[in-house]
Amino acid sequence: MGRYAIRRLLQLIPVLLGTTFLINYMVWQLPGDPFAARCGQRACPDSYISAMRAQFGLDQPMLVQYWHFLKNLLSGDLGVNFNQVSVASQLADAWPITIRLGLMAVAIEAIIGIAAGVLSGLKRGGFIDNVITISTLFMLSLPIFVTGFILQWLLGVQLQWINPTVSDAATVGELLIPAFVLASLNLAFTARLTRTSIVENRRSDYVRTAISKGMTNRRVVGVHLLRNSLIPALTFLGTEIGSLMSGAIVTEGIFNIHGIGGLLFTAINNHDFTIVVPVASLLVLVYLLANLLVDLLYGVLDPRIRYE
Repeated sequence: MGRYAIRRLLQLIPVLLGTTFLINYMVWQLPGDPFAARCGQRACPDSYISAMRAQFGLDQPMLVQYWHFLKNLLSGDLGVNFNQVSVASQLADAWPITIRLGLMAVAIEAIIGIAAGVLSGLKRGGFIDNVITISTLFMLSLPIFVTGFILQWLLGVQLQWINPTVSDAATVGELLIPAFVLASLNLAFTARLTRTSIVENRRSDYVRTAISKGMTNRRVVGVHLLRNSLIPALTFLGTEIGSLMSGAIVTEGIFNIHGIGGLLFTAINNHDFTIVVPVASLLVLVYLLANLLVDLLYGVLDPRIRYE
């Protein structure tokens, strides 16, 4: 397992370099000059555009630009944005909030989604199974922004159980409903995926063998059935960590959360790629590390998997 982990870590290096290079290349090669419209209604002078391009290294070859980006990323010095505000300071203020929101959403997906899926799979065809199936279908039919506005209006405006908007502190209590909104679609997918896996594995030979040996139902489910059935759900949750971080734009906008989503949305609208590129690169790193963790957990959940 240790050698496998090291090998997987080494495999991340070329993937990370390749994806970050593509991000840099595609973002900075978008049509139009990001500095041409920064002077209001008037056209920006050529001297201003040339100075800005020189400041941000856009007058250099792409490989040179990427090399400077890597050095700055490793040193933590990401320079300034187009408004001459430190990019690192903006990310430092926004990242903890989005990470907290994303991890809470993943926890909600894992706990509620897996529990509902297991319960539905074990009670297949019963009342509980039908209720969970209908509930997840209802959640899948609602876009995130609809769910967010409904809960904001119902819980925040009508019932006044929560604040309609999140404060700058963004405490765990304030982020609970936004995290549920962010996790709602994936929660339903996780529940359905877990249910399907439970139903399929209940017919497996190893489950029938465990039952024939006289094992208790709790041991059959907890030790044999559940561990093997969690692999598809675990794979889905691992791939969703990165997408939850980037997909928080809508949720953060609804609840006025000052995280990466809002920062990224503003930067895209202003064509401020000094923020878009490092945020996208960090999301790639989060995605790769999450998938590495999932791969390592496979061997823990399923004893049939062996990494030589």
